[in-house]
Amino acid sequence: MEFNPGSVTDFGALQKYARYDGHMTLITKRFLLCSAALALSGSLFGFAAYAAPTAPASKSHNVPGLAGALLAARHANATADNVTATDYYARALELDPTNNALLWWSYSAAATAGKMDAAIAAAKRYYDSTERPFPLAGLLLATGHYQKKEYDQAWSYIDKVQSDSYLSFTLPMIRAWAQAARNTPDAALAELAPLQNTQGLGDLYHLMGGLLNEHFGRNEDALIHYDALASKVERQPLSVIRIVAGGYHRLGKSASVKQLLEKFNTQNASVGLSDMANALQDASRFPKKVTLSDGMAETYFAISQLLSQNGGNNNVTDVSIAFGQMALYLSPDLNIARWVLGSTLAMRGRYDESSAVLTAIKKNDPSYLGAQFQIVDNLTALNQETDALAKLQGMGREYPAMPEIQMAIANLHRKAEKFAEAILAYDKAEQLYTAAKSDNWTLHYGRGVCYERTKQWPKAESDFMRALKLNPDQPDVLNYLGYSWIDRGENLTEARRLIELAYSKSPDNGFIVDSLGWAIYLTGDYKGAVSYLEKAVELEPADPTLNEHLGDVYWKVGRKKEARFQWQRALTLKPEAKQKVSLQAKLEQGLAQK
Repeated sequence: MEFNPGSVTDFGALQKYARYDGHMTLITKRFLLCSAALALSGSLFGFAAYAAPTAPASKSHNVPGLAGALLAARHANATADNVTATDYYARALELDPTNNALLWWSYSAAATAGKMDAAIAAAKRYYDSTERPFPLAGLLLATGHYQKKEYDQAWSYIDKVQSDSYLSFTLPMIRAWAQAARNTPDAALAELAPLQNTQGLGDLYHLMGGLLNEHFGRNEDALIHYDALASKVERQPLSVIRIVAGGYHRLGKSASVKQLLEKFNTQNASVGLSDMANALQDASRFPKKVTLSDGMAETYFAISQLLSQNGGNNNVTDVSIAFGQMALYLSPDLNIARWVLGSTLAMRGRYDESSAVLTAIKKNDPSYLGAQFQIVDNLTALNQETDALAKLQGMGREYPAMPEIQMAIANLHRKAEKFAEAILAYDKAEQLYTAAKSDNWTLHYGRGVCYERTKQWPKAESDFMRALKLNPDQPDVLNYLGYSWIDRGENLTEARRLIELAYSKSPDNGFIVDSLGWAIYLTGDYKGAVSYLEKAVELEPADPTLNEHLGDVYWKVGRKKEARFQWQRALTLKPEAKQKVSLQAKLEQGLAQK
């Protein structure tokens, strides 16, 4: 049985608290249905198929011709390298400047890469040559004008975005700030009205209502919206708390910020998250007034977050990234947007781009630590564990009282099977959690794994029991402790109960399914174990132990050729030395019949 550590940083889990709540059920479903239909034909950014090239390919050996540039750009797109894709699309457009398909590929790649000037230029050429342009092109053009304070021109593009487009749910916010820029307060606030009664978007109505009223100097109305958000502090993410805190500071209610953060910290006990929240008590961190650029940037940031909660649809995620880049284009200091954008880029496997975006966040910003932890995860994903460890150690020197850093160091050591070093880091994290009057089941679970792997079973058992006390239904802990007892021939009845409970909580976890199958196997019910052990290998085909177990049960039920196949396969999956010897013996002699 293996332990899958996932992200080495516990801090990555805090990012959900930076995002808007995922309550927009009907809106999300409508958007995803639209996106699915569009994805069948191509991209959410635009056209489906590439028109035939109209320019001849270059014969130069140094500069790619049209076909070469297009292939290189599409390959870069496929590997989520939109920075490189943008450059190759630009080359292709030099050779085929009127091809609309190239133009939409160009503006979409440039927008997600953060090359906004290039995105706006390509979007303009596409927009002017298309009868019914896709909405993002118009919004890019509007953003360019908005950034230049050319508000009437911006409105001319926003007003033409179709209300039945796949971005229709975003239009009330965008239109509101576009109207605000034209100095029409009542019209701007009226644009927000549809959000008020739309399921899942009520908080956004209050968020934008607060900012808009504050921008217009309607401070009492702004406070009504901020108070509505503060009254539900237990369900609010940090991104919303940040807006409310800023509004309270500007409107003379700094004392309310302290109360707001105390309630927030009661609901979110993590030391790292509390540190980020407590930084919001400093009024100097917030702008003195809500500008038009700030308002539209916050709108784009909110849209980016809502789209990033789409469950892994790459097309939708790319649109989310584009809106995040648009937010930063209007407000480069909106670092919480930079942090969330960095995490979204990482979700798309664009780890270098993610780190480049996050590196711009300075140490005095509340999102700095979150950004640093994401960079660590990026380095780990790129198999640069030495650099990841060096960064974590540097963070530990900067923040010696933060247990999450020591936890990340411990997880990284455990992943590298440096169990002694991991235990030392877990011990240090435990001391820091105790000082903060907190506790963490993952610490006891991770350290328990290290103790078990280094043959210190009493300590391992103690940690697993502590983890279960803190989180009684956690399937990984239930499984590891139950399997360990079975492997040791101890507490077999209770072990079987723990594993069955783990299976009920996580029936598609291959290691848990294997544990249940193996528990059944050890009772002598070989036929009953087969289906579970087969399912386990289907779920985790590259694990040597699971393949060995399946071979064992096949042998017991008389399927000896299949048994030898599984044992032979297990040998190819880099088993540990002791397991390798056992597998070779089984291949030579089979299993003894009892």
